[in-house]
Amino acid sequence: MSRTYDMDLTVTIGDTNMVGNVYFANFIKWQGMCREMALMEYAPQYVLEIDGELSGLTESTTCRYLDEVWIGERISVRMAIPWIRLHLMPLEFEYFRITESGEEKVATGSQVVACMRKDGKGFQPGPWPEGVIALGRHLGADTRRAYSG
Repeated sequence: MSRTYDMDLTVTIGDTNMVGNVYFANFIKWQGMCREMALMEYAPQYVLEIDGELSGLTESTTCRYLDEVWIGERISVRMAIPWIRLHLMPLEFEYFRITESGEEKVATGSQVVACMRKDGKGFQPGPWPEGVIALGRHLGADTRRAYSG
Protein backbone atom coordinates (compact mmCIF):
# COMPACT_ATOMS: atom_id res chain seq x y z
CA MET A 1 0.00 0.00 0.00
CA SER A 2 1.07 3.56 -0.58
CA ARG A 3 0.17 6.34 1.86
CA THR A 4 -2.73 5.45 4.11
CA TYR A 5 -5.36 7.01 6.30
CA ASP A 6 -5.10 5.19 9.63
CA MET A 7 -7.82 4.60 12.18
CA ASP A 8 -6.86 2.93 15.46
CA LEU A 9 -9.33 1.21 17.77
CA THR A 10 -9.54 -1.12 20.71
CA VAL A 11 -11.80 -4.15 20.33
CA THR A 12 -14.75 -4.03 22.75
CA ILE A 13 -17.24 -6.66 23.90
CA GLY A 14 -19.75 -5.19 21.42
CA ASP A 15 -17.38 -6.07 18.56
CA THR A 16 -17.30 -9.76 19.47
CA ASN A 17 -19.59 -12.75 18.98
CA MET A 18 -20.65 -15.34 21.53
CA VAL A 19 -17.25 -17.07 21.34
CA GLY A 20 -15.24 -13.91 22.14
CA ASN A 21 -13.57 -13.20 18.81
CA VAL A 22 -14.54 -10.26 16.59
CA TYR A 23 -17.73 -10.87 14.64
CA PHE A 24 -16.81 -11.03 10.93
CA ALA A 25 -19.20 -8.23 9.88
CA ASN A 26 -17.43 -5.74 12.15
CA PHE A 27 -14.42 -5.74 9.84
CA ILE A 28 -16.72 -4.33 7.13
CA LYS A 29 -18.16 -1.86 9.65
CA TRP A 30 -14.61 -0.71 10.44
CA GLN A 31 -13.98 -0.14 6.73
CA GLY A 32 -16.96 2.22 6.65
CA MET A 33 -15.84 3.99 9.81
CA CYS A 34 -12.33 4.50 8.43
CA ARG A 35 -13.69 5.82 5.13
CA GLU A 36 -16.07 8.21 6.91
CA MET A 37 -13.39 9.51 9.29
CA ALA A 38 -11.12 10.27 6.32
CA LEU A 39 -13.95 12.06 4.52
CA MET A 40 -14.88 14.08 7.62
CA GLU A 41 -11.27 15.20 7.94
CA TYR A 42 -10.47 15.91 4.27
CA ALA A 43 -13.85 16.50 2.62
CA PRO A 44 -16.25 17.78 5.31
CA GLN A 45 -18.43 19.60 2.76
CA TYR A 46 -19.00 16.30 0.92
CA VAL A 47 -20.18 14.69 4.16
CA LEU A 48 -22.60 17.58 4.79
CA GLU A 49 -24.05 17.33 1.25
CA ILE A 50 -24.34 13.55 1.12
CA ASP A 51 -27.99 13.42 2.19
CA GLY A 52 -29.15 15.85 -0.50
CA GLU A 53 -28.65 15.38 -4.23
CA LEU A 54 -25.21 13.86 -3.70
CA SER A 55 -24.67 10.24 -2.68
CA GLY A 56 -21.68 8.02 -2.15
CA LEU A 57 -22.78 4.48 -2.93
CA THR A 58 -20.76 1.41 -2.03
CA GLU A 59 -20.77 -0.80 -5.12
CA SER A 60 -18.82 -3.68 -3.60
CA THR A 61 -16.88 -4.66 -0.52
CA THR A 62 -14.63 -7.56 0.42
CA CYS A 63 -12.74 -8.77 3.45
CA ARG A 64 -10.19 -11.56 3.77
CA TYR A 65 -9.60 -12.76 7.32
CA LEU A 66 -6.05 -13.85 8.11
CA ASP A 67 -6.31 -14.35 11.88
CA GLU A 68 -8.81 -14.07 14.73
CA VAL A 69 -9.05 -10.78 16.63
CA TRP A 70 -10.07 -10.73 20.29
CA ILE A 71 -11.53 -8.35 22.87
CA GLY A 72 -9.04 -5.82 24.22
CA GLU A 73 -6.69 -6.01 21.25
CA ARG A 74 -5.56 -2.82 19.56
CA ILE A 75 -6.23 -2.72 15.83
CA SER A 76 -5.10 -0.26 13.17
CA VAL A 77 -7.28 -0.07 10.06
CA ARG A 78 -5.34 1.48 7.17
CA MET A 79 -7.05 2.74 4.02
CA ALA A 80 -5.38 3.54 0.69
CA ILE A 81 -6.88 5.00 -2.49
CA PRO A 82 -5.00 3.76 -5.58
CA TRP A 83 -6.93 5.86 -8.11
CA ILE A 84 -10.06 7.90 -8.75
CA ARG A 85 -11.46 7.51 -12.26
CA LEU A 86 -14.67 8.97 -13.57
CA HIS A 87 -17.16 8.56 -10.70
CA LEU A 88 -15.48 5.48 -9.16
CA MET A 89 -12.97 5.19 -6.34
CA PRO A 90 -11.54 1.91 -5.02
CA LEU A 91 -10.43 1.74 -1.40
CA GLU A 92 -7.93 -0.81 -0.11
CA PHE A 93 -7.80 -1.77 3.56
CA GLU A 94 -5.29 -3.55 5.75
CA TYR A 95 -5.97 -4.41 9.39
CA PHE A 96 -3.07 -4.78 11.84
CA ARG A 97 -2.96 -6.08 15.39
CA ILE A 98 -0.72 -3.71 17.39
CA THR A 99 1.27 -5.27 20.23
CA GLU A 100 4.25 -4.28 22.36
CA SER A 101 6.49 -6.34 20.08
CA GLY A 102 5.19 -4.88 16.79
CA GLU A 103 2.29 -5.41 14.44
CA GLU A 104 0.74 -8.31 12.57
CA LYS A 105 -1.60 -8.16 9.58
CA VAL A 106 -4.91 -9.83 10.53
CA ALA A 107 -7.12 -8.98 7.53
CA THR A 108 -7.31 -7.20 4.18
CA GLY A 109 -10.28 -5.73 2.37
CA SER A 110 -11.52 -3.48 -0.37
CA GLN A 111 -14.45 -1.35 -1.45
CA VAL A 112 -15.50 0.40 -4.63
CA VAL A 113 -17.38 3.64 -4.03
CA ALA A 114 -19.34 5.56 -6.67
CA CYS A 115 -20.19 9.25 -6.58
CA MET A 116 -23.83 9.50 -7.64
CA ARG A 117 -26.43 12.26 -8.02
CA LYS A 118 -30.13 11.73 -7.44
CA ASP A 119 -32.14 11.64 -10.64
CA GLY A 120 -35.80 11.32 -9.68
CA LYS A 121 -36.05 7.97 -7.89
CA GLY A 122 -32.75 6.71 -9.27
CA PHE A 123 -29.12 7.77 -9.45
CA GLN A 124 -26.75 8.91 -12.18
CA PRO A 125 -22.95 9.12 -12.02
CA GLY A 126 -21.81 12.50 -10.76
CA PRO A 127 -18.60 14.46 -10.29
CA TRP A 128 -16.49 14.04 -7.18
CA PRO A 129 -16.32 17.11 -4.94
CA GLU A 130 -12.86 18.69 -4.80
CA GLY A 131 -12.38 17.60 -1.16
CA VAL A 132 -12.64 13.92 -2.11
CA ILE A 133 -10.16 14.37 -4.95
CA ALA A 134 -7.85 16.25 -2.55
CA LEU A 135 -8.03 13.28 -0.14
CA GLY A 136 -7.10 10.97 -3.00
CA ARG A 137 -4.14 13.16 -3.96
CA HIS A 138 -3.02 13.33 -0.32
CA LEU A 139 -2.94 9.52 -0.24
CA GLY A 140 -1.07 9.33 -3.56
CA ALA A 141 -4.02 8.31 -5.77
CA ASP A 142 -3.93 8.80 -9.52
CA THR A 143 -6.68 11.40 -10.04
CA ARG A 144 -5.93 12.35 -13.65
CA ARG A 145 -9.14 10.75 -14.93
CA ALA A 146 -11.44 11.73 -12.05
CA TYR A 147 -14.81 13.24 -12.90
CA SER A 148 -14.63 16.43 -10.84
CA GLY A 149 -17.16 19.15 -10.24
